[in-house]
Amino acid sequence: MSRLPRVAVVGAPNAGKSTLVNRLSGSRVAVVHETPGVTRDRKEVEVEWGGRRFVLVDTGGYDTTPDAPFAAHVREQVRRAVEEADAVVFVVDGRVGPLADDHEIAAVLRRRGEGVLLVANKMDDPAAAPAPEVYRLGLGEPLAVSALHGTGSGELLDRLLELLGEPAAAAAAGEAGGEVPVAIVGRPNAGKSSLFNAVVGEPRTIVSDVPGTTRDAIDTRVETAHGRFLLIDTAGLRRHAGRSDPVEYYATLRSRQSLDRAHVAVVVCDATVGVGDLDLSICGEAMRRHCATVVAVNKVDLVRPDLEDLGELLRRKLRQKPPLVAVSALRGEGVGVLLDVVADLGRRYTARIATAELNRAVAAVAAERPGPLKKGRRLKMYYATQYATAPPRLAIEVNDRALVTRDYAYYVENRLRARFGLDGVPLVIDFKGKR
Repeated sequence: MSRLPRVAVVGAPNAGKSTLVNRLSGSRVAVVHETPGVTRDRKEVEVEWGGRRFVLVDTGGYDTTPDAPFAAHVREQVRRAVEEADAVVFVVDGRVGPLADDHEIAAVLRRRGEGVLLVANKMDDPAAAPAPEVYRLGLGEPLAVSALHGTGSGELLDRLLELLGEPAAAAAAGEAGGEVPVAIVGRPNAGKSSLFNAVVGEPRTIVSDVPGTTRDAIDTRVETAHGRFLLIDTAGLRRHAGRSDPVEYYATLRSRQSLDRAHVAVVVCDATVGVGDLDLSICGEAMRRHCATVVAVNKVDLVRPDLEDLGELLRRKLRQKPPLVAVSALRGEGVGVLLDVVADLGRRYTARIATAELNRAVAAVAAERPGPLKKGRRLKMYYATQYATAPPRLAIEVNDRALVTRDYAYYVENRLRARFGLDGVPLVIDFKGKR
């Protein structure tokens, strides 16, 4: 795959770097590297915004204290991250202003020149301005954000895309051009390898193997009449073909890594044994890892399951309400339909909802069923915005976060899921108390 742009997030200890990275990424860590010889590890988090993908590199706190544990290692680590990065986010505590550590970092970044975004964090009061000393760091006007509450995160991501510029042609064709990362998972002997072979054997399909992120993993890029897909870690599918695997595939580290990298999970079930607790557990694992999910009921050439009953079971047991597709991987039946569903899920996984339309939908939800009442106070929803994609993440401002019950949160999620056609797609909703 084409190299994704890298953004180093640097700053002094306790500036809020990790909180900011978690806010921007939604805590969905794609890859964590342990750098040999470095005690404090850099965490690399894949982020998607505005149809673009890039990697945030969360570094250790830059500490100039001579006797601070691991300080020299961390400073070297930060310098390397800055050298390797396409852009740098420099995080300072906007309330107290820059400290000695911040001034040393600023000197390094001024020598770098372009591609630096100065961020004044912990600006929890929207009416407050960053400390005057922040403006004197010589890195331009700071962007005020609150990593804790999410304020300014959308503008920060927009500014990062401007710094990164247009993607290279190869990256535009592969990364941002509609290619859907797909993990094929399921219980042993459900037909995962047969389904993989059926997909790559589709008419007019172009197949190429590319290195995966793990040492011996192979991903397979597939271009079909139904869309472009990246089948993740297909080496495992090939290796298990034709022989029994006694280990539940979804529980292996390899399967979890595949799900972490995927936008869409295809959960393969065996029609001859039905959809059982293990299959539902695999679906749940995919959803917990924020994958859009589709259930492929395989081997319908041997038995014709009651798809209506199975669909009702999935809707009742799984909050995400994944779609259901009947296939015969052996005969190629239904594979085209499945790929159409996967492509559609991939589009909706990265889609953005217009803020005005989202707020109309939230108002309609509240009018249809007012918020719960606790001790004479009723929950009110004021303003909603989508702050991230892949998967869709919404923030809804409310009068008091403590008034949000689990039942009402589920209700809001279900109504918005239905309104925007997000069955099968994770929908993350953060209710934020009004300050």
